[in-house]
Amino acid sequence: MAFASATQAIIRTAKGVKVLTMSSNRPRYGFDRYSSVRIAYGPSFAPDGQHVSFISDITGVPQGWILDLTTGRIDQLTLFGERVSSAVISPTGKSLGFSMDPGGGERHQIWSLDMESLAAKKLTVGDDWIRVFGSFSPSGESVCYASNERDEKFFDIYTSTLATGEKNLAYQNDATNYPLDWVDKDRILFTKANTNLDNDLYLLWPETGETAHLTKHSGEASFDYAGHARDMNTLYVLSNKDREFLQPATIDVGTGHLDYLIEEDWDSIGGRISLDTRFLAYFRNVDGASRLHIYDLEKKQDSLVDGLPLGAYESPVVAGHNLMDWSPDSKHLIFSLQGPKHNLNLWLYDTEDQSVRQATFVPTAAIPQSNLVEPEGLRFPSFDDLVIPVWAYRPANGRGPLPTVVFVHGGPESQETARFNIIVQYLANRGFLVLAPNVRGSTGYGKKGVHLDDVDKRLDSVRDLEYLVKWAVGKGLAKQDRVGIVGGSYGGFMVLSALTEYPDIWAAGVDLVGIANFETFLENTARWRRHLREAEYGSLENNRELFKRISPIHQVDKIKTPLLVIHGANDPRVPIGEAEQIVERLKGLGRHVEFLRFEDEGHGIAKIPNRVKAYTAIGDFLERTLLAPEKPVPNA
Repeated sequence: MAFASATQAIIRTAKGVKVLTMSSNRPRYGFDRYSSVRIAYGPSFAPDGQHVSFISDITGVPQGWILDLTTGRIDQLTLFGERVSSAVISPTGKSLGFSMDPGGGERHQIWSLDMESLAAKKLTVGDDWIRVFGSFSPSGESVCYASNERDEKFFDIYTSTLATGEKNLAYQNDATNYPLDWVDKDRILFTKANTNLDNDLYLLWPETGETAHLTKHSGEASFDYAGHARDMNTLYVLSNKDREFLQPATIDVGTGHLDYLIEEDWDSIGGRISLDTRFLAYFRNVDGASRLHIYDLEKKQDSLVDGLPLGAYESPVVAGHNLMDWSPDSKHLIFSLQGPKHNLNLWLYDTEDQSVRQATFVPTAAIPQSNLVEPEGLRFPSFDDLVIPVWAYRPANGRGPLPTVVFVHGGPESQETARFNIIVQYLANRGFLVLAPNVRGSTGYGKKGVHLDDVDKRLDSVRDLEYLVKWAVGKGLAKQDRVGIVGGSYGGFMVLSALTEYPDIWAAGVDLVGIANFETFLENTARWRRHLREAEYGSLENNRELFKRISPIHQVDKIKTPLLVIHGANDPRVPIGEAEQIVERLKGLGRHVEFLRFEDEGHGIAKIPNRVKAYTAIGDFLERTLLAPEKPVPNA
């Protein structure tokens, strides 16, 4: 798109050039600029308390970096062409343990970096298997990690010595097990994922393979590890055992008894205990916005930290679990935060004066903060009067009704939060109204709410989208016949399902790495994921007829609107075949479909050059389809 005037835009079509009146006279930026906004996340304190390792894509691919808190200077530690997904400094500060993902296929491998010589060494052998980093041993001489090398369906726990690379199978079990913390020289704490919404914590003695189950429970419950007392008699967790929402709690290691520290009607996320065990830091997820809390365990007092912008404690889909860390002296907390007006960066909280400040300032591609849009939290009634939350991103000076894009999150056990979303910001900058709902089945609204779309209730969440469009048009927000829909992963399924279930209300669709056919998806997704996904979607053994009824591939002839499909060839979660079959069917029907395939990407677009290409295609596609001049009404 080129410039015409402050309030006009030029659209080039096959039939010539059209000038459209737009809603804002602010500068308009290309997707190449939005795609070049960088991120920083995953902090880990060095023992000196002055240096912090983190992950950033400043070079175009996520790599390990180091931050000097005294000077604010950053330097690059790892120098690879593939994505580094997590990085942790050892207790001695002599080594950096990190995971790297060759080809975007999420087959992470474990590496170490000598912090003096900066020499990198691969600790795991065989790129066909997935390794998930756990933690260093207290001495810093070894690491623990999970691997599915014995059987790709299951994850066992291994230890490896840095000096020799010698590995040891510490725990073998036909389940999904991930080490969390090497709590003392004799024991490792690990989690067993029963489903995406239910887990258990265990202690493991790696020398003997003996385990102790700490979280026996009935019914669905999560136990998110936040740390332990110095004597290891107490664990700190965020749990929803016998509750609707995740809350800070303690677990007695000897008895397994759980006590809640504080309870509110919103989830707590991201807990971490300070090393002196005085403070528990966590975020309260209030309707998709993250608010930092510090719980003083001595005073039994909970405090909300002021000074943070509207934002979300959230990292990229493929990242380690260390999104916050305490300094060794427990005076500072460093954490990852992003928001509609703030790209993902590290922030620092000081316990002495309760101040908070941004610690890293990775590039924003020179987009002024004033040109970024903060959403308004709205609600609309669905078909059964269930009230659905929706973030509304209005373009500057925009007056409805406007061309509109509905942006649907993935998961589905996920939530559209107050995050930095480059697709949303680009579209708002171009004059679109963007509506980002949290349809039924989203997380963040209680244990009951997340199950409202399970198995045979799958299409109820798609119906929420129909009612969103009707509501937005009725309220004069959205322009009828100029509504598109965009979604990734499970959100891609929602796009395809919306186009087949309610074809008359959409003018365009964009499917990023989405599911077209639940049968082929469950047959071909990574084998370790299948049992975790069947808890949400249903199983191949019991629900094939349901899958045939609700899978968009079986109703593809109903799709009337132009569709753009984007997918990575190495996607282990939603294999490339999901995109290929929907594209092939639509082409066979002579429908308008465009396909962009990336040979060096997986589930999502990680590399900056690929992201520029993919997101520029999205922008061009939506402008061609949703901003095209209206056809004149013939004379009666």
